[in-house]
Amino acid sequence: MTKHDAPTKTLWDSFFKYLLAAVLIFIPLYPKFPLFTVPFTYVAIRAEDFLIALVWLVFFLRLLVVKKISFPKITFQFVVFFLVGLVSCLSAILITKNVQPLLVILHYARRLEYLSIFFLVYWAAGDKNTRRYYLELAILPALGVFLYGLAQIYFQAPVISTMDSESSKGIAMTLLPGVTLNSTFAGHYDLAIYLTMMMTFLVAISSSLSSWIKRLPFLVFFIALLWLFMQAGSRISIISLILSVAVVSFYYRRYFLGLVFFGVILAFIATSPQYLDRFRSIFKVFTVKTSQVFVSPAFAATQTITEISPTPTPEALRPIQQDRSTSIRVDVEWPRAMRSFYKNPFLGTGYSSISLATDNDYLRALGETGLLGLLALLALLLAIGRFLFTQVTRVSGVDRLILVSALGIFVAFLTSAIFIDVFESSKIAILFWAFMGLAFSTKNT
Repeated sequence: MTKHDAPTKTLWDSFFKYLLAAVLIFIPLYPKFPLFTVPFTYVAIRAEDFLIALVWLVFFLRLLVVKKISFPKITFQFVVFFLVGLVSCLSAILITKNVQPLLVILHYARRLEYLSIFFLVYWAAGDKNTRRYYLELAILPALGVFLYGLAQIYFQAPVISTMDSESSKGIAMTLLPGVTLNSTFAGHYDLAIYLTMMMTFLVAISSSLSSWIKRLPFLVFFIALLWLFMQAGSRISIISLILSVAVVSFYYRRYFLGLVFFGVILAFIATSPQYLDRFRSIFKVFTVKTSQVFVSPAFAATQTITEISPTPTPEALRPIQQDRSTSIRVDVEWPRAMRSFYKNPFLGTGYSSISLATDNDYLRALGETGLLGLLALLALLLAIGRFLFTQVTRVSGVDRLILVSALGIFVAFLTSAIFIDVFESSKIAILFWAFMGLAFSTKNT
């Protein structure tokens, strides 16, 4: 590179770095307003789609100046995942013919978009100062999410949801009493998982500090976010949070501090009637045994009855039907995914073929992309986990903080994926892959 190229390179590097930072702030803070819907589909194009496309454009223009690019070793697993998804799409369009071609292509493009953030952050965070910058930047939007959640609860700020087809059109609603909180996210599950990520950061930062005085602001912020978390009412996310706190406390050897965080979480659960009722409901799924109640008929002394027609007794609900969300998964969504798998065991029936929700990312991959797609996803996740577990012992300082946080978030996502489609939900999927890219960038040092 000639000497006069250096200022141009620095300019493009800065533009790429700060534009990507702006996107990572925009994603959690801007509600999911659709700009427009693709004709003949229910797929909405949103502002973040254009912003991510702009970041890619800047990256390629920067590449023309730098003329140098490196890929992480995990790129092979990403390529396999993309290729299997593409073959599954072609199979769905040309062989099983059970999807709209445009719709399956759009769903495939969505997944490419989400996972591409991994590489953008990986390339942007090539030095320790930039990684510190992105780590600190990740915490700031959580304050905005907290304040907007308060505004929804107490000042009737608009709620934008995608929990059903009607509200996903961008209809602004208000939060009704007893309804779970969304804040800037499209559903309460998304909010809970995002807050799990942020609280994992806070636990890691607190664990990296040696003084309780320095930890105090992060403990206070943790409690504030935990209060907001409880308004979302997600049971699986509370389990994911506990696991992520355990992982972070273990790797930093801050066992007493971990007990303090566990105590705070359990105290919030114990004082939340909403959570106690929801856990009691799921507990009944495994413990309640239905029994038929027999009522002896009463007859008048002077009445002669020659024939008795028994009153039909309503069929008792199975225990699993007494918990609505569990029943939807076990009785409707999961069997639907398995039926798709049986139709085409190797490649599935294509993206978008089993409706908008399966509430289990592993079964969703099995139904949509078959056994090959599930194995490709598991291979990708296994490669991420192996890197995180090995790399965390080789670094220190801010890089160790990033990797320990990434481990906690990784465990939380794997757990949540059993009951939630975490890798298909745009906001949290983008943030997850962004942070995994940040963790992999520690290999550059």
